[in-house]
Amino acid sequence: MQSASHAHDLGKARRHVTGLCRIVDDRIDEVDPIYDGPVTVLVPSEDVLVLAVDLPFASRRQREAAAPFAVEGLIAQPLDQVHVALGMEIAPSRHLCGVVRLDVMARWTALLDQADLDQVVLTPDALMLATPPTGAWRLVIDDGRALVRTDDGAGFAIDLQGLSAAWQIAGRPRLLPAGDPLPELMREGVDDSTFELSTSGKPLLVTPPLDLRQGAFTGRRARPASLARTLSLIAAAAVAAHLAILVADTVALDRSADREEAETRRLLAARAPGAESEPDLAAAVDRVAPEVSAATGGPFISTLSRVSGALPGTRTSFRAITYAPAQPLKLAVSAPDAAALDAAVRALNQTGLQATPRIDAVTGGAGAGLNAAVSVAQRGGQP
Repeated sequence: MQSASHAHDLGKARRHVTGLCRIVDDRIDEVDPIYDGPVTVLVPSEDVLVLAVDLPFASRRQREAAAPFAVEGLIAQPLDQVHVALGMEIAPSRHLCGVVRLDVMARWTALLDQADLDQVVLTPDALMLATPPTGAWRLVIDDGRALVRTDDGAGFAIDLQGLSAAWQIAGRPRLLPAGDPLPELMREGVDDSTFELSTSGKPLLVTPPLDLRQGAFTGRRARPASLARTLSLIAAAAVAAHLAILVADTVALDRSADREEAETRRLLAARAPGAESEPDLAAAVDRVAPEVSAATGGPFISTLSRVSGALPGTRTSFRAITYAPAQPLKLAVSAPDAAALDAAVRALNQTGLQATPRIDAVTGGAGAGLNAAVSVAQRGGQP
């Protein structure tokens, strides 16, 4: 990257900063004061995992809520130890996401606060390189360190000693290099027609594709909360986002179940007038059209139908359903309190099922609710 010859520490006395800056250790250095874009502070890409993930949701709020769960299987740390930020859309329904340890993000935020830098963009330095063509890497080498932007829009930083190995593992993509010379092994990957950067390696983008200052780390005028409070806010936000998704899913399932029930009752009325008015729809189907029940799963469908009819009127929501032949149906549910869980169990038992709850350990503070596993079987022990 460009040498910061006029770099200096930004203390509290510097209250108006423009251009491009960089966090180096425990200070903020100025890189380019005439940078043509929003005030941007670069952070070391070694501390940020940038991923491209599929988020097929209509609104940004839904994508932000789903992003942590989309990256969960791709990271080594638990979600409650990291901050996940949503970036730009790089393909239809595919977005960049940045993952940073909470303690690292809190340290960066504290540095911005000390320098009175509130409304700024915080982004990994590798993402300031333009996305290369398909099958290529764009990279800048400076003082034994390489910044790499990959063709899926992600990016990373790596020590020069490990660059050749990373390039080979990636399938030896074509290279669009700038800055210091490439390792000897990688020079065969350079096509003369691919040179697009000046040797200065200055950032090419005006609007960074990922701003890490989101959620609990969004820019604010007030003094930032302590790390403990920041972590608690993030945990609460994660729980709220997860519950919001569950509520949306439950509402959609309820509406779908209502439509299916109405259609089933219409068909029953045509086949056996009067049967459609019976309160136990599953029993009516079993009696009037046993071949339908058998073709669609027999006891399992019957049990699931009873469950679907019993729970929507309670204050519980589905989280998961597990089923194995000749075994009780296992429901993972969430309830605001023990009374709501008891009401759900009673509603299940009143349909002729045999429901047995087991409460899981509650995480979070007071009012966070509880999770439970409910075993559901038909009377007689069959699922």
